[in-house]
Amino acid sequence: MLIVDLHLKGNLVIVVGSGNEGMKKVSSLLTQDCEILVISSNSNPQIEKYTKQRKIKFKKIKLNDASFLSKYKPYLVMATTTDKALNRKIVEKARKMKSYAYASDDPEISDFSHPSVINIADTVQIGISTGGSSPAMARKIKIKTESFLKKNISSEDIYQIKLQKFARFEAKQVLSTQLDRKKFLYGVMNDKRVKGLLKEGKYKMAQGRVKKMLKELT
Repeated sequence: MLIVDLHLKGNLVIVVGSGNEGMKKVSSLLTQDCEILVISSNSNPQIEKYTKQRKIKFKKIKLNDASFLSKYKPYLVMATTTDKALNRKIVEKARKMKSYAYASDDPEISDFSHPSVINIADTVQIGISTGGSSPAMARKIKIKTESFLKKNISSEDIYQIKLQKFARFEAKQVLSTQLDRKKFLYGVMNDKRVKGLLKEGKYKMAQGRVKKMLKELT
């Protein structure tokens, strides 16, 4: 098994089913900047809330087979109904459409396993996976480690991640080689002035410091 970070930005992801498994998948997708469509025969208060907030779209249909998928061009389809046979049909249909497919109740037919994810400030995502062998144990390990990670990944770390993204973009405009950009980014990460500003929550000033450091190199 190879754990990868799948980039879903701008792509359509269809979640079939609105039960507990379906809502877990929707929650994990909300930070991915993708188009989320939930298809189910039933709604629930959480779906109505997300729909009202325009975070997702919802289509209510009676689920008898997988033919409904033909109307769409999804990048990823996640089947989370309580009907295992239907989930398999949905996966098979998605594959015929050249979409990635996942069934919450059958890791063997899925293109990937869905890890138990620890989300920290919508910036750091840590996946815990057993490769589909035991989702229950993945959740148990998540519970055991989540509080530790949230205590040890500070707000300064979160700011530094955001600043590194900013610094990388700025560096690409003026530094021609990957080696030069790498050295610059490590310089930003280890700069005492930057560290002090981030510790005080002065992110805008830290951005200014990055620009100054970059200017000194050019």
